[in-house]
Amino acid sequence: MPVTRTRPSHSERVSPLENNKGTSRKVSGKSETTLEGPEIIVCGQRLQPSPVFDTFFRFAAERQAIDDRRRNGQSAPWTEDTILQNTKFCNVFRVLDRLTQYIIREVIEKDSQIAIDILFRIVLFNTFTKIETYELLRRKFGPLTWAKYDHKAFLDTLERAYRRGDALYTGAFQKPAPHLGSSMAFQNHLELLYVIMNELPAVIRGANYLVEIYEFLAALPGMGPFAAYQLLLNLSYAKFMNFHESDFVVAGPGALSGLYKMFGNSYLEGQKKVSQFSTHVMRWMQETQQQHFARLNIEFSGLGPQKLPMQLCDIEHTLCEVDKYSRVAHPQISGLQKRTRLKAASFTSTGPLPSLCLPKAWAHPSRKIPRIREEPPHIEQRYVISSIRKHEVTDGGRIKLLVHWLGYGETDDTWEDAHKLRQDAPETVNEYVQAHGLYLDEGSPLSSLSSNAGE
Repeated sequence: MPVTRTRPSHSERVSPLENNKGTSRKVSGKSETTLEGPEIIVCGQRLQPSPVFDTFFRFAAERQAIDDRRRNGQSAPWTEDTILQNTKFCNVFRVLDRLTQYIIREVIEKDSQIAIDILFRIVLFNTFTKIETYELLRRKFGPLTWAKYDHKAFLDTLERAYRRGDALYTGAFQKPAPHLGSSMAFQNHLELLYVIMNELPAVIRGANYLVEIYEFLAALPGMGPFAAYQLLLNLSYAKFMNFHESDFVVAGPGALSGLYKMFGNSYLEGQKKVSQFSTHVMRWMQETQQQHFARLNIEFSGLGPQKLPMQLCDIEHTLCEVDKYSRVAHPQISGLQKRTRLKAASFTSTGPLPSLCLPKAWAHPSRKIPRIREEPPHIEQRYVISSIRKHEVTDGGRIKLLVHWLGYGETDDTWEDAHKLRQDAPETVNEYVQAHGLYLDEGSPLSSLSSNAGE
C-alpha cells in the first residue's frame, strides 16, 4: 500500500510533542477589536459595514428559528421571510445539517468506540460523503473496524456497486480523485484512505494545534483546502480531537465573498495589510455576536438546551449562506463571485426531524481552552511512496533507501535517509529493513514502532 511523505526530504520534521498540549490564550487576545458606532475596527483596520452586516445576524436568527419550529412540530412555511420560504439554505449550525447529524449518530457513536475504529469510520464516510455508500459497506462487512479492513474486499464491493450504476458519491461533496495508480476514482480514494489511516493517528497524537492536523490533510494528494477543512470538522466531533471549536477556520470562497459584501473595499484593504485578516474578522464576529443580536433587538435561540452561540466554523458556514441570501435581499451589493441568482428550490419538509444529537466529545475539559497558533497554515505537498527499490549503507553506517514515487518515472526516484523516511512512513520502512535483515539503531527495536496510533 502507498504511503506519503514530503519529497524530497530537504527539511526535517518536528518531533511529535505530547498529545494535544499547547499554549492557551484568550480568543480575543490579538484582534484588538472594538465597535465604534457604524464603524468596526479589527486589528487596527477600520471596516465600513454595508447593510449585509446586519443582515447576517437577522438571517442567523431566523434560519435557526426555522429549525426550532420544525423540531417543535410546527407545519410549513415556518417563516414569513419569502426568500427563506423559496430557497434552500443550510443550517446556521453546521452540526445540525443532515449529513453531520448522521456522522455523529451513525458513524461516530455507533459500533466500536476504540479511537482508531472511530477514525477509520469517519475517514471512510468522508471519502464518499454518501449515506447509501457507507451503509452498503456496513451491511456487507458488519461493524466497521480498522483491524478487519480488507482493502481488496472493499474494492470489489464498490466496483460491483459501480457496475450496477450506483452513485458512490454525493455530487455536492465529490472530491477530485488523487492519482495513485488506479483508473477509477473510488480505487484511488481507497488508496488515499489507507495512507491517511497509517499516518494521521501519529499526527493527531503529536499535534499542539488544530491547524497542524489541517496542514497534514491539506498536503495529501487530491485534498484541497475545502476538502481538508470539512474532514477536519468531521474529525472534531470525535473524542480523540480535543481542541476548542474556534481554534481554527478556513474561509471558503462563499465566506470570503460574504465578507466582501459586508465590508467592501475596506475589507480588501485589511487583507492587504494584515495576515489572516479574514480569520480575524470572523473571530471578531464570533466573539461579539451577542452584542449585535442585542443591538438589533433580535432574539437568537442558540444551539441545544444550553443555547450555545455560533462557533467559528458556524460563522464561516453562515457567511456563505448570507452571500447567497444577499443576491436577492441586496442585489445592488456585489460579491467576489459576481453571482446574482439563486437556484430555484423551495424549502420543503423532508419529514420529521430526528432528535438533536450533539457530540459527546464536546464535554471534554480540554475543549474549553482555546489554542490558536498565530502563524498561517503552511502546506508542504506530500508525495506517495510506491515502493523502495534498493538500499545502500554509507561509509558512516547510515542506511539510504532508493524510493520510487507513485505517478512518477524512474528518473524521479530519490535516495532518502532511512531514519528520516521512517518518521513519515514507518510501516513501509520497517517492512523493507526487516525483509533485508537491516537494523536502524536509534535506541529502540523496530518492533516497538506502530503506525496504528490514536487509541
